[in-house]
Amino acid sequence: MKTAIALIFLLLTATGSAQILKTVNDTIDLVPGIPKTVSLLANDTIPAGDSVRINGGYNFTRNLVINTWKNKGWFTYVANQWGYSGKIEGTYVVIDVTLQKSSTAKIVFRIHDHSYDSLAVNNINACFNASGLNFALFFADPNGTRGFVVPKGSSKKTIFSGSIWLGGEDQDSNRYVCGERYRQGSLTAPGAKPDYYAGPVMDSANYSIYQDTLWNHIWNLKKTDVDYHKLHWQDAGYHPVHDILTWPGNGNVNLGEAARLAPYFDRNQDGVYNPLDGDYPLIRGDQALYFIFNENRGPHQESGGNRSFKAEFHAMAYGWDMPGDSAFKNTIFMNYKIFNRSQRTYSNTGLGVFTDLDLGYMVDDMIGCDVNRGSYYGYNGLAVDGTGQPYAYGAHPPAQSITILAGPKMEPTGADRPRVDGTGHQLCNESVNGTGFGDGIADNERMGLNNFFSIQGNMAGTVGYNSDPTNVAGYFHYLHGMWLDSTYLIYGGHGHAGTGGYGPQCRFMFPAESDTVNWGTGCQPPNGLKNWTSSTAGVPPGDIRGVGSVGPFTFRPGEMKELDLAYVFARDYTSPDTLASITKLGQMIDIVRKSFMTDKLPNGESFTRVSEIQPRQEQGCRVYPNPATSLVHVMFNEPLTEAATIRLYDDQGRLKCSGRIDKGGTGTVLDLGGLPGGIYLLTVQSSQIMVTQKLTVIR
Repeated sequence: MKTAIALIFLLLTATGSAQILKTVNDTIDLVPGIPKTVSLLANDTIPAGDSVRINGGYNFTRNLVINTWKNKGWFTYVANQWGYSGKIEGTYVVIDVTLQKSSTAKIVFRIHDHSYDSLAVNNINACFNASGLNFALFFADPNGTRGFVVPKGSSKKTIFSGSIWLGGEDQDSNRYVCGERYRQGSLTAPGAKPDYYAGPVMDSANYSIYQDTLWNHIWNLKKTDVDYHKLHWQDAGYHPVHDILTWPGNGNVNLGEAARLAPYFDRNQDGVYNPLDGDYPLIRGDQALYFIFNENRGPHQESGGNRSFKAEFHAMAYGWDMPGDSAFKNTIFMNYKIFNRSQRTYSNTGLGVFTDLDLGYMVDDMIGCDVNRGSYYGYNGLAVDGTGQPYAYGAHPPAQSITILAGPKMEPTGADRPRVDGTGHQLCNESVNGTGFGDGIADNERMGLNNFFSIQGNMAGTVGYNSDPTNVAGYFHYLHGMWLDSTYLIYGGHGHAGTGGYGPQCRFMFPAESDTVNWGTGCQPPNGLKNWTSSTAGVPPGDIRGVGSVGPFTFRPGEMKELDLAYVFARDYTSPDTLASITKLGQMIDIVRKSFMTDKLPNGESFTRVSEIQPRQEQGCRVYPNPATSLVHVMFNEPLTEAATIRLYDDQGRLKCSGRIDKGGTGTVLDLGGLPGGIYLLTVQSSQIMVTQKLTVIR
C-alpha cells in the first residue's frame, strides 16, 4: 500500500460562481479482483473557476483495497484479496486552492465476496473457503474469533486450519505435490501464498479474474431448501433460491471444464441441470456447503511444487441437526472427490489431511492417533486449559478428532477381501480401519488411515527433521511415512533413531495401544514399550499439528478418488483427568463410523440419503389415486431387484408416514388416515431407484 498523499490538481476554466465547496460521501461496490474506475468528484460541488486538489483517496481502514491508477479525480480501485465481505472505509479531502477552503468526504467500499461461508447446523460453527483452506479466515477474521468454534456461539475453537494434501509420481519419477497449511509459504503473512484456487480445471488460456469471480462461491443449502424445491418447482410464480438456481451441475465444456460437476438429480435425464425442470442438488446432511477448487489455476506458492497434477477437488461439508444425539450434535463431515483431469498416471500417490489443532489455549495441547478408529486427535496436556482466557476451555478440556471414515477404493481383485481369518480374528492388513471388507461384496473396499505424523509440536530436539515442510520433498515425505531427513518413522521416543526411537519402522506416531494387531509395525510387536504416546515420549504440551494420510495408490487419467472425513468433538465433565475426554471421543467416533459404514443414521434414515445413480425404474412407477383420500397405491411394473423405502413428507419437509417394498415386490399401499388435506411429497428410494412425486390429499 502506498503511503504518500496524492496531490491532484484540477484546473477549471469557467468563470467564478457563488457555489460553495462541498464533498459528498462515495459508496463503491467491489468484487475481489475486478478493477473499478470512479470519479470521486462526480457528486461533489466545486466552485466554478476555482483550482482544487485532492489529498488522500487511498488510505483505508484495512489493507484490502488498493488504488492502481489516478488522474484528475479519477481513481481505479480493486479489492486485492478473496476472503472478506463487508465494508472498508477511507477518506479524501478536496482543497479549494483559490479560496483556501477544504471539505472532507468518506469513501465506503462495499466488498461482495461469497468465497467463504459457515456450516453451523449443530453445536459446531465451522468456516470454509471456496479455494480449499478450511477453518481459517485471515482477512475476514483478523481477530481470530471464527474458525472451528465449539460450542457454537462461544469464543472457543479446537482447530486453527486444515487442508488436503496430494502427492504422487509420474512415469519418469517426477514428483507432483500440492498442499496448504496457512498459505504463507515460509516467509510471508498467512493467506498470501496459495496452492489451491477456486473453480474446476479448465483450459489454461481460459482462467481469468472473471472465472475466479464465478467460482469463488460456496453453495450453502439446507435439506429443507431442497425439499421445498421438490414440492414447488412446478408452482406458478415459484423461484428457486439462489444456490439451487445456480448449482454448478454442469461445467462449460467450451472453456475446457468437465461436462458434469456438482451432483444432482436429473429428473428428465437430459444431462443438463435445470431446476425449472425439477432437477435438484444432491446433498448430504441437514445442511451442506459445496465448493470446487483446483491446483492448476496458478503456481503452488506454499508447497513449492512447480508441476501441476491437473487435479480437481469437489468438496462437500455437511452436518445434521440432531440435538438428542451427542455424537452427531458434535460432528461435522467432509466428502472430497478428487479428479485426475490430466493424461498422466500417477503412482505411489498419497492423499493426506493436514490439521493445525488449537484446543482453546494453543500452547498446552498434545496429539495422538487411534489406529483402529482411523483417527488422529488433539487433547489438552494439562487438567485445566489456559489461565482464564475467554477462548480457553478451562477445567475438563475437550478432545478433537480428525477421522478418516474411508479413503480411495483399493485396486479390484474380483473378490471380497476378508476382515477376519478362519478363527474370527482381525487380519493384520488394511481391513483394520478400512471399509467394505468381509461384507460379501467384491471390490468395494476402501482404504482407511494408513499413516500419521505429528509435525513439530514443540518436540524438543526434533526441529531439524520434524518441522513444517517447505518444499516438494517435505510434503511428499510426510504423506509417505518419512521424516524431512528422508528417514522413516520408527516406533518409540520421538519417532526417530536420534531421539529415542527403538523401532521397528512404523506407520503411526503416538498410537498408544490402539494398534491391537500391530499393523503399523509390519504385524510385528514393537521393540520396546507398546504404549507409545506424547507423554511416554516425554513430549511437553505445546502447539500441535499433524497429517494423516491414505495410500499409496495409483491415480489414472480421468479417475476419481474419494475421501470421507469426520471431525468429532467430545468433552467429558465427569473426571478431572484430561484423558477422560479421549475415552469419550472414542465412543463418539464409534457411533459416527458405524453410521457411515452401515449407511444408517441413529434415527434410522440413510446416511448418504441419495446417491447420484439415475432412476432406472421411475417411469415404471404408478402412484394412484392422485388426488387420494384414505389410501394410495405405489406400484411398479416389474419386481424390484432390492428393497425400497417409501416416505411421505408434508410441504414443510416433515416426515408424515413411511412404508417399504421388499425385494421382489411390486408395490404397497400407504394409509393416509389422519393426514390433513394438502400437497405432499412422496419418495421411493433405493440405491437404484429415486422416485419423487407430488401427492394431493383431499378431505
